[in-house]
Amino acid sequence: KAKLDFILMYLKENPNQSYHGYLHHISQSKVSEWVSYLLPVLEESLAKMCVMPQSGYYYQQSDKEVDYLLVDVTERQVVRDVDPDNQKEFYSGKKKLHTMKNLAITDQDGYIEFISESYMGAVHDKVIWDQIEIKLKDHNLLADLGFVGIEKSCPNAILPFKKPPKDELTLLQKQINQAIGSARVRIDHAFSGVKRLKIIRNKIRLKTYQVRDQVFRIAVGLHNLRTKRGKPIINLT
Repeated sequence: KAKLDFILMYLKENPNQSYHGYLHHISQSKVSEWVSYLLPVLEESLAKMCVMPQSGYYYQQSDKEVDYLLVDVTERQVVRDVDPDNQKEFYSGKKKLHTMKNLAITDQDGYIEFISESYMGAVHDKVIWDQIEIKLKDHNLLADLGFVGIEKSCPNAILPFKKPPKDELTLLQKQINQAIGSARVRIDHAFSGVKRLKIIRNKIRLKTYQVRDQVFRIAVGLHNLRTKRGKPIINLT
């Protein structure tokens, strides 16, 4: 239990390792050692509880009953790289920060079914989509205008109408856009649930790609655990 408290507190509060060591009466090097050991243990435990999402470059929709699915990309801030070329790759023009991003697919309840590998912040949302093989059933997939063009490879995709140049949307188009936006708020709430962990919401200090990716997967698993048990997914912290 003490080790579980140790790693969950570390993820939730994102403390400096020296400070975390002070709280637990151990050295900074021992904190680093424990974090490296406990992260895989926590991820494996969440997998045994069947709350980890599918991940990687392939998504096969499960047999779980859903009304529709939602897709979007979330970003999280990382420490600026010392290499100028890497700085450009990690820089997100949207966030004006150095970030990593993941594509996610959720159901209508905000349960995250799939997350992609982590990408550098400069990569466009549609580029991430194009690198993933996605197998859906007959359910609709609601996306935003960052995914314009996915309807060619995914007939079930539904995107809002884009305002024509020098023209206005019709009343019906506006109503459809509003309905799509109202449904898509669930994926925003899901991302807020993941970012209840300050290590995701704030700048992550862990520097290797593998650990950053692992931490994000764990954060999603913890969010899914709360969702599965009926807890609110809206970030109230």
